[in-house]
Amino acid sequence: MKIAVLDYDLDSSEDEPGLNYLVEAAAKMDIKLELIPLPETRAHRLVQHGELDGEAFPYEISGHDSSHMIKIDVPIESSSLWIWVPETHSCPSDPNQLSNFKPVGLNGIPYFGIFYQLSEVGFEKVSTPHIMVKMLRRHRADYFPASKRSIEFLLDETDQALIKPCFKEPFITITSYFYLNEKHHAIAEQFKQKLAEAVSLHSDDDDD
Repeated sequence: MKIAVLDYDLDSSEDEPGLNYLVEAAAKMDIKLELIPLPETRAHRLVQHGELDGEAFPYEISGHDSSHMIKIDVPIESSSLWIWVPETHSCPSDPNQLSNFKPVGLNGIPYFGIFYQLSEVGFEKVSTPHIMVKMLRRHRADYFPASKRSIEFLLDETDQALIKPCFKEPFITITSYFYLNEKHHAIAEQFKQKLAEAVSLHSDDDDD
């Protein structure tokens, strides 16, 4: 089976336990997975059109289109998104004030839409995490959302020293799942069972 794997996500890492869960579940069903890294928009389109068999790691957020796809209802990753601002700036006093601040996000990553919709003062989109930090330093944006794990993985020490997280807890936690193309309806329930077994055998790998 050919599976699209989202290849540019703030929460990606070299050691991705969710992929191990999928491969393990498929192996128990004598299915070999061919994992194909793709941008999220393209991956989603190919799975919906039946050109790929499944998609790994789309986040369950408002507006997610799962037509012609079957959600395997076993969480494979959770990501806690913190609000990051320049180290020299004060944080908003309350998360509810974020509507008055301008976020910056990455092109092609749908969950940034949560924050674009929240803002009453507009938003910016850029191509890399490094440029997001630059946007904050140049006062062209006020904040960006990211997990602590992604900050450590995708930003070098210099960039990390220029930003800080706000508030005592993450602003939101989002969860990702695995989706099969509807042509595989016959194996969806079995895959769900095997995936749940694989996840249960491992410690909690959620991001915090």
